[in-house]
Amino acid sequence: MCLISMQLNQNASYKLIFVANRDEQYDRPSLAAHFWPEHPNLLAGKDLSAHGTWLGITRQGRIAAVTNSYLTSDQESDNKLSRGNLVMDYLTGATGPGDYLNQIKQQRTDYNGFNLIVGSSYSLHHYNNILDEYSVLQTGNHAVSNATLDTPWPKVTHTKAAMAELAVQSPLDEEAIFGMMADRTPPSDLPILRAVSANFIQTERYGTRSTTLILIGHSDQVTFVERTYLQDGTSSDVRFNFHLMAEEK
Repeated sequence: MCLISMQLNQNASYKLIFVANRDEQYDRPSLAAHFWPEHPNLLAGKDLSAHGTWLGITRQGRIAAVTNSYLTSDQESDNKLSRGNLVMDYLTGATGPGDYLNQIKQQRTDYNGFNLIVGSSYSLHHYNNILDEYSVLQTGNHAVSNATLDTPWPKVTHTKAAMAELAVQSPLDEEAIFGMMADRTPPSDLPILRAVSANFIQTERYGTRSTTLILIGHSDQVTFVERTYLQDGTSSDVRFNFHLMAEEK
């Protein structure tokens, strides 16, 4: 996943608006979002190669997502642990977000570069293992791609601005948010990286595989929509609606 946009406590209907693109090799097998039989409270897609996930939410309100961090390329290794485990371990555990990230900090060299978001609709916590950088998000508009949180890359700044504009509308237009994340317009000032600099990526072997939208209302009602894209240009949606059992702070 290479782009996450988050808005906390600024919308009249939703205390959290969380939307993310997953960018991945087309031949890496995965399952669309579902409640896992082995973890009945976990709603997430599943990576069938490493058996983890890139993004998920639980019925108790735990949220986690990961992007790769490419601030340095010489640290990438096939011998490192799967970054999808970082998401799974938080979602299936009971440790609070701050304590969890402190634990991960001690193991940060065991993984290739990542940005990890964990928390709930009360607050989200971010950690970048390359920079050893930790922050807490409690309000406002934020986004992260493959550098670190709120790095002023064109896709990050454009998405933050677009989300700020969309989120003041009532009712919230879900399709407009999906359209924002599906924008294939590359910035004009990045000629070398044009193929992967737009929000939506489509190359021969790699691209945006899905977009996931999570909305949590002020009464703890969750709307979860995942749109999966195929190489032939078609897409399909799965939608879940449920009320949080006991949201975690």
